[in-house]
Amino acid sequence: MRRNDSFYDTVDQIITYGVEKGILYLYTGNDMFQGSTIILNKKPVLNFGSCSYLGLEFDAGIKAAAKDAIDKYGTQFSESRAYVSLGLYKQLEGLLERIFNAFCVVTPTTTLGHIANIPVLVGDLDAVIMDQQVHNSVQTAVQLVKARGVYVELVRHNRMDLLEARIKELRSKYKKIWYMADGIYSMFGDSSPVDEIYALMEKYPELYYYVDDAHGMSIHGKYGRGFVLSVHDIHPKMAVATSLNKAFASGGGVLVYGNRELARKVGYVGGPLLSSGPMQPSALGAAIATAEIHLSERITAMQEELKDNIRFAELMIEKYGLPVVSKVGGAIFFIAVSLPRLGHKLVRRMLDAGFYVNLGVFPTVPMKQTGIRFTITRLHTFEQIESMVKTLAEELVVAMKEEHITMNEIFKAFKLPLPEETQLDNLVDSVIQQSLHLKVLQYKSIHDIDRETWNNIFEGKGTFDWDGMAILERSFTGNEAAENNWLFNYILIKNTEEKVVLATFLTTALWKDDMLSPSEVSKQIELKRITNPYYLTNKVICCGSLITEGEHLFVDYASPLWRDAVQLFFEKIYAIQDLHKANSIVIRDFHSINNDLDNIMVDNGFFRIRMPDSYTIDGMNWQSEKEFYSLLSINAKNQLRKKVLRNEGKFKVEVINVSDWKEEIEYWYQLYLNVKNKSLELNTFPLPLSFFYELAKNENWEILQLTIADPVIDGEERPCCVIFSYKSKDVYMPMIIGMDYTYNQEYNVYRQGLYQVILQAKKEGKKKLLLGFSAGIEKQKLGATSNPVFGYMHTRDSYNMEEIAAMPLLSKNLNS
Repeated sequence: MRRNDSFYDTVDQIITYGVEKGILYLYTGNDMFQGSTIILNKKPVLNFGSCSYLGLEFDAGIKAAAKDAIDKYGTQFSESRAYVSLGLYKQLEGLLERIFNAFCVVTPTTTLGHIANIPVLVGDLDAVIMDQQVHNSVQTAVQLVKARGVYVELVRHNRMDLLEARIKELRSKYKKIWYMADGIYSMFGDSSPVDEIYALMEKYPELYYYVDDAHGMSIHGKYGRGFVLSVHDIHPKMAVATSLNKAFASGGGVLVYGNRELARKVGYVGGPLLSSGPMQPSALGAAIATAEIHLSERITAMQEELKDNIRFAELMIEKYGLPVVSKVGGAIFFIAVSLPRLGHKLVRRMLDAGFYVNLGVFPTVPMKQTGIRFTITRLHTFEQIESMVKTLAEELVVAMKEEHITMNEIFKAFKLPLPEETQLDNLVDSVIQQSLHLKVLQYKSIHDIDRETWNNIFEGKGTFDWDGMAILERSFTGNEAAENNWLFNYILIKNTEEKVVLATFLTTALWKDDMLSPSEVSKQIELKRITNPYYLTNKVICCGSLITEGEHLFVDYASPLWRDAVQLFFEKIYAIQDLHKANSIVIRDFHSINNDLDNIMVDNGFFRIRMPDSYTIDGMNWQSEKEFYSLLSINAKNQLRKKVLRNEGKFKVEVINVSDWKEEIEYWYQLYLNVKNKSLELNTFPLPLSFFYELAKNENWEILQLTIADPVIDGEERPCCVIFSYKSKDVYMPMIIGMDYTYNQEYNVYRQGLYQVILQAKKEGKKKLLLGFSAGIEKQKLGATSNPVFGYMHTRDSYNMEEIAAMPLLSKNLNS
């Protein structure tokens, strides 16, 4: 699914939620502080969120150098470097070249360094492969070359076997293949497999390595040159970008090359270096003093002190049994907690206990892989480290109990091996507690549910009343193709008085991951599906199904137990996900945002997505076609008169309630495939022919068939349009359309069919017409209103989504 405005809305919601809970966007007090203690909420707390790993920001010599630079040059020197630079730049770059034993260019920030660097390094005939977890600033810069048409793709995190396979595939097509990764990854704290990457560069002349080593700078290697260059000297086919704003404790970034000419070229023509503002004199003065420390014996002693603290932290984590996610490559630790609601609570409890730690949450990590991220610096004492780790372990137990989350669930969310002692304690307290008030009923078939009970909840809301579900069950079982076999689950949650508090149905099916992607991207993917039909597909549990539209999740918000019911629903749906080994869960369709439910969704690992708008015609109170015409806008009247009414007499319109004529149904199916194969706006697998046989023989569905009766058309008279509509209570729902496009332009077949559907709904005495997704302009011209539709998604593995997001949109790459 594609990232759109709703993605940013979701991020905004998550951040705002954290701000409201007092754990994000905090400010220190204005009192002076030094060392590991800062002032938050007017009280001192131990800071375990700093990336200044060596604590050099408090070094007296560095502070004096910054002050001296201000005294000499003022608070800023505001000229583009293309014109004039302070001499401090030249002095700093000279010192850095001694540190790295390579050629260097200083940049105002590391992010601006990437933006200057990557468009110059990567040529139009090159390809880019990004590690799945490469820093966002690198991904941002790659968008600049992607817009030029450069081929871009993603590879799973640190999977060198997959990287090599892609190199073999791409090496004959591209001049250079740039693999872009981090030295030490900023969230989980693990490291890049440098030895293996160097071996691949030696093996494949086309492979180049671009690495962001911001979190390895200063704390690793000779003179603090970073994690990657502590393992190997810089390779000729390599560029390093790193930060002077973390352990280096000054400001800015630095680009490092093994080639002097390349350093010169980027320094001269890299966009932000050519036109953006420079580093401030104070930062340059501080950086020079820090560089001199790096070139002295002091840096080695500082590195050893930090390593001692890191090793001690590892021992304490083991001692207190915290679920650490990955082997530490630097000074970053990530403790697994799974759901956002547990992460929020734990950060708050730690803050109240006097420790500041970071919340690792979406979008920097998957929603259900929320964690507590903390950093270790040289300034921490062993006593402070143990106190923090011990408190974190204690607070985790308390928070888990309050949020009804087990250690088993945490380990499962991160795919970590489960300790034996944890396996013995796998009770879900929430189910025991809530079962005193609520009862969860799960069924595999609609035939196991009382018709009246189901229809009282869902009749008129979509094609999924009792009879509609019976048709779906018959149609989507026993088919040859995997994508046409769905698993059904029905959930009813009742209170002690047998009143339904929550109800829904779930389908587990194979989905195309690009279902909501731009059509240009889907075209590329469909080319690959010619030989690999299930490329970029996943098993998805959906609240509703791919063929239904409407309010699939019923929640009785008037019940005081609705929140408990939703929580029980999550536990049930996660259990179904484990059982069916589904990658994603989608809960849809919502036509407005309930803020309370919205927060609960995020707390439980779901992010909000914007679905395509749906279109409806309400209040069909007009009594004649003439009156319907009078209700339209002037523009809509003109369109109806010119495009529809002018041709109406040329069509023969039939309403078919039941058909068992095999050839007729198969012809309708071909018309449907014409429409399905023409549009990638909603890219799904084609529906099976068995579904159409079921619709044709069911009286709840009726088929509107249009045939052109114009005598100028030669040959056999055959239908040019067919529309399958479901009748439910006061609602009419055209769900599937098939067309022969041969005459669409001349006779406006689609518009005629849409108009005839409206007239048929009126004849049936329906009060509301659900017109589904897509073709919104055409539907609005006939009086339909658009309705925003939201859904919520949880995914265990977002790699396919990220790979799709990395795909180029330019058509020139379709034949690469």
